[in-house]
Amino acid sequence: MGGLSIVRDYGSFGDETLCRDSGQVSLVYLYEVLPIRWLPAPIAARLAARVAAVPLKYHLLNYPDRDYGVAFELPMTLVEKASGYTQMRDVLLLRHTCVLLVCFAGLVAFYWLAAQRLGSWRAGLLGVLLLVLSPRQFADFFYNAKDGVFLACCVVATSTAVALLRRPRYRTAVAHALACAIAIDVRVVGVILPACTLGLLAVRAMRGDYTGQRVGKPVGFYLGLLLLATIAFWPYLWSAPWAHFTEVFASMSHYKWDSPILHQGRIIPTVRLLPRSYAPVWLGITIPLLYLAGLLLSLGLLVRQLVRRGWHLYASDGEWQDLLFWALGLGPLLAVIVLHSVLYDGWRQLYFVYPPLLLLALRGLVAAWRWQPPWLSLRASWPLVVGVGITASLAAISRDMVRLHPLECLYFNKFAGTHPERRYEYDYWNLSFRQGLEWIVRHDARPRIRVRSNNVLADVMNYYTLTPAEQARLIIVREPAPADYLLTTYRFHWQPYPYGRPVYGLRVEKEGRRVFDIFRLPSPLADSAR
Repeated sequence: MGGLSIVRDYGSFGDETLCRDSGQVSLVYLYEVLPIRWLPAPIAARLAARVAAVPLKYHLLNYPDRDYGVAFELPMTLVEKASGYTQMRDVLLLRHTCVLLVCFAGLVAFYWLAAQRLGSWRAGLLGVLLLVLSPRQFADFFYNAKDGVFLACCVVATSTAVALLRRPRYRTAVAHALACAIAIDVRVVGVILPACTLGLLAVRAMRGDYTGQRVGKPVGFYLGLLLLATIAFWPYLWSAPWAHFTEVFASMSHYKWDSPILHQGRIIPTVRLLPRSYAPVWLGITIPLLYLAGLLLSLGLLVRQLVRRGWHLYASDGEWQDLLFWALGLGPLLAVIVLHSVLYDGWRQLYFVYPPLLLLALRGLVAAWRWQPPWLSLRASWPLVVGVGITASLAAISRDMVRLHPLECLYFNKFAGTHPERRYEYDYWNLSFRQGLEWIVRHDARPRIRVRSNNVLADVMNYYTLTPAEQARLIIVREPAPADYLLTTYRFHWQPYPYGRPVYGLRVEKEGRRVFDIFRLPSPLADSAR
């Protein structure tokens, strides 16, 4: 758990306050619906008073984001309450630590999946290394309570799916039902997990893979427990399970967020006009090239195996697992393309497809290492050649991550070309604001400094990551209020600012990719602020 030593390095994203609110709103709902007669009278009275003081819009059935799952956020709220922390800086550090712990559980599950699929603990360790050296996902493991947590939950659910598919028993049915319910209750698109499980169970049963085993009862038990657990872990479903679930599913299909996006050098006025190629392009320019090569090799192996066997789907335990990984990895991606679903902020909403694709890429790389060239002169040295190539590629990825730290989320591969920040959304969550605010308090000695930015949530959340002494000197303001500095990542503002040269700008990578700029605002404005 060396990650605990660097969790403090990461800033906060603008949506984090909304994530936290979702957990607190659901906790208020628990206060409303759960019987409290068994509590001591003073505590019951205090809870009743707290519920009465909550504004109407923060009651669950009126809350705008009630359709967001809270399988992580509600327990996180309880952990926060139990911690006794009152300073937001401590709360954010606690949240990020819990995100990291959940993602660590995902890494453990990923190790098991890789090791048992390839029959080697060394392959399992290599798989974990590939996932850790996935720059964008690595960064999300330290703060992203949305996509990072969902990715980890999906990996755990995938591992239980493999166990259930291999041998349907009540024990594996319980594990998979609970893991799927948690994944669904983090993000409803997790329904793909039981769908793929049931589909492959049916295929295996029709092929006679479960001859002599009683499959029906464990599978029926799995479905019943999945239904009950999904409702139990999501308070919004309690009052009207079917109606509210269908409402959530419809909301997932039509994201409420709409805004212009910079994509391939063009400003697209609304996310609804993004091309169908949006997600594949982002995967192609942000996944390390080594992993893309491994995935292509694995796809070639799949096609060769299907052709050679007369299109029989699988012939071994490992091959049906690969079918599961292909379904979980490519299924959602193809659905997004065909249905022209709304995506934004790169492909973070599809990060959950990455682990199964990475497992397939690992299989391709291991197959390349084990390949026997037809040329005898090369056969003995081939494993060494492949091993050196993989090691060199991983070393290059590690170097890039060190250069970017703690902004590994800004990683692009060579396919993106030079200065991808000029053609694609870059720091879309404004995580770099923390470094910008830290620079301001280090280089301006005044006791009060007014700052505004191009994001009304990210600047406040990153303000809370500063020390109390630094927070006391900074005042976050909004336009048209006067300010001393403007901090901008240029998102939604692609034209030059009329303030001359920036006093500071963060640049990363060898070509100096622009992350943010800090402008000192005109002196009359700054003077009026003091």
